[in-house]
Amino acid sequence: MYTLVIVRYGEIFLKSEFVKRQFEDRLAGNIQLGLKRDNLEGKIIRKRHRIYIKTKDAEKVADSLKKVFGIVSVSPAIETEAEIEEICKVGLDLARTKINEGEGFAVRVKRTGEHDFSSKDVEKELGGRILEDITASVNLDNPDKTIFVEILDENAFVFDKKIKCAGGLPYKTQGKVISLVSTGIDSPVALWMMMHRGCEIVALHFGKEKGIEDILKNLEEFSGCKIERYVISYDRILREISKNSGKYACIVCKRTMLRIAKKIEEIENAHGIVTGDNLGQVASQTLENLEVISDVTSPIYRPLIGMDKNEIIRMAREIGTYDLSKETGCDFSPKKPATRSKIKEIKTLEEKIGIEKIIEEIDLECLRK
Repeated sequence: MYTLVIVRYGEIFLKSEFVKRQFEDRLAGNIQLGLKRDNLEGKIIRKRHRIYIKTKDAEKVADSLKKVFGIVSVSPAIETEAEIEEICKVGLDLARTKINEGEGFAVRVKRTGEHDFSSKDVEKELGGRILEDITASVNLDNPDKTIFVEILDENAFVFDKKIKCAGGLPYKTQGKVISLVSTGIDSPVALWMMMHRGCEIVALHFGKEKGIEDILKNLEEFSGCKIERYVISYDRILREISKNSGKYACIVCKRTMLRIAKKIEEIENAHGIVTGDNLGQVASQTLENLEVISDVTSPIYRPLIGMDKNEIIRMAREIGTYDLSKETGCDFSPKKPATRSKIKEIKTLEEKIGIEKIIEEIDLECLRK
């Protein structure tokens, strides 16, 4: 029935013409990657403020594009000529398959270009033909079903649904960042939020590769391509930190992770580090401790900083990482971790442990997956 998919984007409209073309190019490329990933075919056509994908599998393509960043909504549609008679013929055929007896319906028309009819003319004519053919009623305020028509110059597109998509900015339009990610609930959400704003992600995981792989595979459904990653065995380092840092172990641990992330940032020519920190959730996330932790490097991006746990859990469920996460405690955490720390004291502990030397012994380039 459907002959193509209408792709709508949002924030790209706000950019200058030069930047907009760059973003549209990236979005079209990401769409192509998404189709290839799902073994779907389609011809991408770019017109004014819209992308159209001609395909024999419009509903499957529309479903595939729901996770492509930069797309606000998609609609499987039928293309026809921008003539009232043709539009009404196609619109009535679609209505017969979608509107049931006794339901209330509406016809919504948007028009761009020069035509010898108005949007209201199309709504009135198509609505009248549906009333004559189907035992239904007009309900403009709260319709059970809606037949949409978008008219663009010499073409018209008829459809019955708008499918909400991920939105945001196209992936890889905002540069590269290093994202610390664990198997917990928070950090995968933080990573997703930076992807949503167009950042290319290099994931950094401290632990075992097996534990993080499912989460990253889930997030790759949004990126459309592989997320490069570094997986670092950390137990030996943690043991040294725990043995010598007492109640400050979590502070020294996070500073060490950021030091390693900074080195990877230089290797990858990235532009910052992302963490899943949330203000006041655990002892290391007080303002005083975050200030001490942040002394190691900048910029550090903390997209979850003002969210509460329920909001983060809701997002994790929506993006599909919640059921893959495992909130397990750290075996090396002190029983009474410090909620306040001072930079001078922490630096003295780090010198005693020899943190810099420990980090220098890690061959980071060999740990890239």
